[in-house]
Amino acid sequence: MLIDRSAHIGLAETALYECASGRFRLIVAEGGPGCGKTAFLREFLSVAARAGALVVEAPGLPGGRDTPLGLLRRLVADPRLPASARERLQATMATVATVEHQTPAEPEAAERLRAELCAAAVTAPLVIAVDDLHHADRASLRRLLHVARHAPDARILLIATEHPHGQSGDPLLGTELLRHPGFRRITVDRLDGDGVAELLAAHRGRPTDERLVAECYAITGGNPLLLRALLADLDAQRESVGGRLPRPPAGGRFHQAAVACLEHIGTAARDVAGALAVLGRHATPALLGRLLRPVDPVRVDRALHLLELTGLTAGHRWRHPTIGAAALEHLGEADRRSLHERGALLLHGEGAPAVQIAEHLLAARPAAPAWSVAVLRDAATQAQVDDDAKAAIGYLTLAHRACTEPGQRSAIRIALAAATWRVNPSAAEHHLAEPLAELQAGRLADADAALLVRLLIGCGRLDEAAQARTRLQRPPDRPAAASHDGPATTTAWPSVVHPGPWPCGHEETRPGPHPASEPATPGDPWSEPPGPGTAAAVWGVPGPGTSEAAAAEAERRLRSCPLMDGTLVVVANAVRTLLRAGRTAAAEEWCHRLLKEAIARRSPGWQAEFLAIRAEIALRRGALADAEEYARRALGCLPGRGGSVLIGSPLACQVRAYTLMGRYEDATRVLYHPVPGALFQSVHALAYLRARGHYHLATGHCQAALRDFLSAGRLAQRWGLDHPALLPWRTDSAEGFLRLGERARAATMITEQLSHGRLWNDPHARGVSLRLRARIAGPTERPHLLTKAVEALQHCGDRLELARALADLGAAYQSTGEVIRANKLRRRAWRMAEECGAQALCDSILPPQAMRGAERMDLPGRDQGAGLSESEMRVAILAANGNSNREIALKLCVTMSTVEQHLTRVYRKLNISRRQQLPKSLIGPVGSQQAQRRELSAF
Repeated sequence: MLIDRSAHIGLAETALYECASGRFRLIVAEGGPGCGKTAFLREFLSVAARAGALVVEAPGLPGGRDTPLGLLRRLVADPRLPASARERLQATMATVATVEHQTPAEPEAAERLRAELCAAAVTAPLVIAVDDLHHADRASLRRLLHVARHAPDARILLIATEHPHGQSGDPLLGTELLRHPGFRRITVDRLDGDGVAELLAAHRGRPTDERLVAECYAITGGNPLLLRALLADLDAQRESVGGRLPRPPAGGRFHQAAVACLEHIGTAARDVAGALAVLGRHATPALLGRLLRPVDPVRVDRALHLLELTGLTAGHRWRHPTIGAAALEHLGEADRRSLHERGALLLHGEGAPAVQIAEHLLAARPAAPAWSVAVLRDAATQAQVDDDAKAAIGYLTLAHRACTEPGQRSAIRIALAAATWRVNPSAAEHHLAEPLAELQAGRLADADAALLVRLLIGCGRLDEAAQARTRLQRPPDRPAAASHDGPATTTAWPSVVHPGPWPCGHEETRPGPHPASEPATPGDPWSEPPGPGTAAAVWGVPGPGTSEAAAAEAERRLRSCPLMDGTLVVVANAVRTLLRAGRTAAAEEWCHRLLKEAIARRSPGWQAEFLAIRAEIALRRGALADAEEYARRALGCLPGRGGSVLIGSPLACQVRAYTLMGRYEDATRVLYHPVPGALFQSVHALAYLRARGHYHLATGHCQAALRDFLSAGRLAQRWGLDHPALLPWRTDSAEGFLRLGERARAATMITEQLSHGRLWNDPHARGVSLRLRARIAGPTERPHLLTKAVEALQHCGDRLELARALADLGAAYQSTGEVIRANKLRRRAWRMAEECGAQALCDSILPPQAMRGAERMDLPGRDQGAGLSESEMRVAILAANGNSNREIALKLCVTMSTVEQHLTRVYRKLNISRRQQLPKSLIGPVGSQQAQRRELSAF
C-alpha cells in the first residue's frame, strides 16, 4: 500500500503520456533505502502495463558496476519483449560487447542498439525500468544515455530509482541526466507526521493517538519499511499500558529492517555507519572523517546525509539503539575492535571525558595500550559515583590487565575489590590476595596499604587487617614503598565518610586527609590512621559507653554519612547500634530506607548487608519466620556465596531462627553449608559461632555449645569488641554451664556480664543476666530476680527473651505454691512463644510428650462429650477427676459462679444430672501436664 505517493504516480503518468506522443522521457526516483522507491516503481509499472506500454526491467545488483554491460544484458533478456525483438536486441548486444573499447566500431554498435530499441517502441511505448540505478555498470549507462541523446522523438520512457549521491562515482553521467530535456527527478521522501498517522490508522483499523504517532515517527523517521517492521513487532508484543511502544526485540522485524536499509546504502555509507555506531553519541563529522581516514570529508558528509534521508539517523545520532546495533553487525570483529581502539586514542587526544574513552577501550578488548591505565582508573571512579559498579569493574579489570608495574597492579586490585563488593562480595575478597602478597613483600605504597587495611576492616577480616597494619607500621629507618602516583606518604589517610567513593581513582582522585582548618568529625571511625583501635571504632559500639550516647552517635552517623563503598560498614553498624541500644523501631526504619537505596543503586552486595540486618531485627522482635526469609534473601544476593565471609551473618540468623522454631533438621542443613576458612578470622564469625552454639545447646551438645560461645568470646576480646550488646557470650556460656551443672562457673559468667553491662545500661543484657541468675538463686529469691528480669525485658522488644523470663517466673511461683499466678504467667509465656513461632520454647514450657498425651486423652472425651466447648470440656475433665468446684476455679483462674454455669451446661448437653455420671473417658491425671497443655492451647 502506497501512502502519500499519488503525486509521484501522477508525474510518472504524465511522462508516460508524453512518451506515447513521441517524446523520449527520463525519470529518476531518488530516496533512501526503505522509503518506498521500489514500491513506487512497481505501482507505476502496473499503471504503464495497463495503459498498453511494453515494460522491460532489470535491477541494478550490488557489485554490478564491475560487470560491463551487465545491466543491458538483463534488460534485453526480459521475457516480456516480443521474441523477435528480444532475439535482435540480444544479437546487437553481442556485437556491442565485442566492440567495447574499440573506438572505430563502438559508435556504430551503439547506433544499432538505439535503432533496435526504437523499433521495439513502434507498436507501443517502451518503458525501461531500472531499480537501484546506483549499482548499474558504467558501460550500460553510457549506451542508455546515447539512446536518450540521439532518439529525442522515440516513444521510450527510461525510469530508474537510485539513492541520493548514487552516481557520485561518475559525475559526468549525472550531468548528462540533468542536461537531457526530458529529464524529471522525483524525490521519494520519508513520510511526514500525517503520513505516519495515516499508515498507523490503516494498519490498526482505527485512528491513533498523537503520542503513539510521535513515538513511531521519532524511532523510524517516517521510513515506511522501518515503520511497518516496528508495527509488526508491536503486534507480536502487544502494546504496553497507555499505548506506549514496547522496546523492539533483538533480532525482531525492526532490527531486520534496519539491517536491510544498511545493506542498500552502499559500501561508503555503510563504513560511515559503522564508525558512527562505534563513536556513538561522541560522533561528529570531523571525528568520523579522522577515524575513517583516508576517507575524504565530502564522502563522509554525503554518507551522513544519506543516513538521515533514510530515517536511520537524526542529527548524526541513531534514532534508536537497535539501528546502531545493526550498523555494528556489518563490521567484522577485528574491524570493530580496531575502530574502537582508534576511537579511544582519538578521543583521548581530544581531551574527552575518561568514561567516553573507557567505553571504547572496553569494546576493543582484550588488548589495551599502556596509556589507557590512568584513563580506565579515572573512568572507574566516575562509574562508581554514577552507581554503575559493573562498568567500574570492567574498567578496572582491563586496567589491571594492561598494567605492568607491580605496585600499581596491586593498587588497581584494591580498587577492584572495593568496586566488586557492591555486586559480588565473594569475588571482591579474592581480589585482596595479590595486594596482601605485595604488602608482605614490602612493595605496596603506604597510601594503598592504608586503603587495604581499611578494606579488610570493612570486610570484617580483622586478623588480616591487624597483620597488614603491622607491616604498614615499619621502623622509621626503613624507607616506605614508593607510591605509583607520587611520593610515599603515611599521612594521606582517606576519609570514607565525607568525600567520594574509595579507592577507585589513583592518588590525586582519592579523598585526602582532613585539612588542618577542618578537623575530623568527632566519632568518625576513619578519622585517624589505621591503628589498634580502628576495628573496634568501626565494628564496636560508638560513644562514651552508655546506650543513649551510642544511639545518638549512631543517628548522627546515619544522618551525616552518605551510603558509599567506604561508608557501608559504618552505616550498617550504626543501624546495628540502634538495634543493640533498644531503638528497634528506629533501626527498622533506617534499614528499610537504606535497603531501598541499595536496590535503587543496583548494589546486590549492599542489599545483602541490609537484608541481613533486617533478619537480625526480626530475630530481636521474635518474628522468626520473617528472620528466616530476610536471611534467605540476603544469601540470594551473594553469588558464589561460599567464598565470602559475609555469609556469616545471614547464615547465623537462619540457624538461630530454625533452632528457635524447633526445626533442627533445617538448622543442621544450614550448618553443613560450606563456609570459607576466612570466616573464622572475620567479625562475622561472632554471630555464626553464637548461632551454632545455641543450636548445639538446643540439641543437647552442651560441651560443643560451650566451645563455640567461649571461642566467640576470645575473638571479641582479641579484636576489642567485648561488649555485652555486641556479643553476650558470657550469658550464653552461663546457660551452657548451667546445663552441665557447673553452677559456680555459671555464676561467675553472669556476674561478669552484669558488671560489663552496668555502664551500658542495656535492659536486654540485664534482663537475660537476671533470668539466669535466678536459676542459681534460692526459691525465695527467685521470683524477685525474675520479676526484675521481666521488667527489664519488657522495654527492649525481645519477645522471646521475655517469654523465657515469664515462663521461668511462672515456674518459680509454681514451686512456691502460687498456682493461679503461675498458670497465668505460663499461659502468657506459652502464647507469646507460639505467636513468635518458637516451637522449641513452647516445648520447653510444656514438653511435646504432654501434648501427645493430651491429644490421646482428649479424643475419647470429645466423642463422649460432643458439642462441649473448650471451656466446658476443661471443667468437665477436672470435675470427672474428683475436683471440687472451688478447686476447679483455682486451677482455671475463674470464679466459682463460672464453674457452676459451665457444669450446668455440661450436664444439659450430656443429658446427665450429676458429676458422678460424667463419662469415664474424661478421667485422667488431674493437674498433669496433659491437662495444663490443653488449657494453654485452648486459652
